[in-house]
Amino acid sequence: MFLNNLSHEIKLLLRSQWLLVLFISTTLLFAFAAFNGNKNVEKRLNDISKVTEGLQIQDSTMLSTLTKIEKGEAVDGPSWRLPSDPMTIGYRHPRLAIMNPNEFSFIATGQSDMYTHFKSPTVYGNNFALDYSEMINPVQLLFGNFDLAFVIIYILPLLIISFTFNILSKEKELGTLRLLSAQPLSMINWLLQKTGIRFLIFNLISIVSLLFVIAFFSPNSFGDGFSMFGLVALLSAYNLFWFVLSCVINIKVNNSAKNALTLIGLWLIIVLVLPASINQIGNSLYPVPSRLKMINEIRLIKKENAESQNKIMDEYLRNHPELAQQSDKNNFGFWHNYFASEKVMEEKTKPILVEYEGQLKKQQDLISLFKYLSPAILVQQSLNNFAGTSEKHYNDYKKQVFEFSDKWRNYLAPMLFKNQKFTIKNYNEMPMFNYENRIKNNIWLSSIILVFTSAFVFFLFNSKRLKNKSAQEFID
Repeated sequence: MFLNNLSHEIKLLLRSQWLLVLFISTTLLFAFAAFNGNKNVEKRLNDISKVTEGLQIQDSTMLSTLTKIEKGEAVDGPSWRLPSDPMTIGYRHPRLAIMNPNEFSFIATGQSDMYTHFKSPTVYGNNFALDYSEMINPVQLLFGNFDLAFVIIYILPLLIISFTFNILSKEKELGTLRLLSAQPLSMINWLLQKTGIRFLIFNLISIVSLLFVIAFFSPNSFGDGFSMFGLVALLSAYNLFWFVLSCVINIKVNNSAKNALTLIGLWLIIVLVLPASINQIGNSLYPVPSRLKMINEIRLIKKENAESQNKIMDEYLRNHPELAQQSDKNNFGFWHNYFASEKVMEEKTKPILVEYEGQLKKQQDLISLFKYLSPAILVQQSLNNFAGTSEKHYNDYKKQVFEFSDKWRNYLAPMLFKNQKFTIKNYNEMPMFNYENRIKNNIWLSSIILVFTSAFVFFLFNSKRLKNKSAQEFID
């Protein structure tokens, strides 16, 4: 019976040219979205390429000068700007901390257009946290970037609604439902089969379209087969949710116009209203402290440190006796005082930064907590995570930059206190930043959750008595 229904449904869709329209529109939407996402990635890579090239040119000049110094040749410029001074290296020749995009970054722009993806931490000043603009997560917005994530989350449900809103009601309005009722079949089973067939057709078309554009824009992505299967699973699970929702509305309402209005209303609530409401609640419950106030407090701490420099230096040397033994306190200058005050700055400003970032984290945690109420939020976060452009990825990147910044300072500080010169050998031994993706991919878990959500929605709104619902009740 299922095969007969499948054959009949395909013939109807081919006759109405629905399949052709659906395939062309889906492919074009995916292609344009992938093109936009790929443009964002290309811009990101171009920015990285420019700063990397600039660093290489700068290093070439620096190495040339170091070679002359080591040979005893005369060089131009004041002594405090020569690369033989370790602090000149730390301040004027910092290393790049780059967060390269992964092979799936074009799928979801996420936070990549709002956060920096490269940083040059120096030994002087470390306000990396302040370099981040006050931002709003894409899930907080009514609309985001037109990328593949946008098409999947916002547009595919509308196509599904147009494809399924009148599955049952159309038969009733054409008068064919009475003919079906005369057949020895269950109307519920017939509706479920018809919906299931359309789901299989639509899902197959969307998967083929998605894989086609991925193969065109990022063929290397197929090297990670497990991740690709996860992406397909997430897409299928999200499609399933909307087909289940449409099936429920067909059963409950059973009028084409009312079905369409109800489904559009649910789309507005699930995709737009609910995410925006959750984020507004987050902003109200966990307001972020004034950024201006935070900056002023940090400036006051810096001023206090400058006024008590001698005391700070004494305390610093007591905590670092290995440096005190190698140093002549009478020769201490700006950089020695800086290293001493930096630790004090870190300790005093930490509560301020913790409060600021803590409120942001609470907002994000609230979104994560309620993401199960809106499949749109769940899929958005999953795709951002999959693409390496999520809030978690950039927070972890920031953490890694801080860690590297400490390593960079700790490498140069002993040279300063031991009054050593920076050499080509030291250059070859310098610590380098290597970004590591430490955020786990949760796309399979999200897919499973969506499947269970779909099952919950169906059984919640369709009691067991529906199995025994007569055809006449559907007709009436």
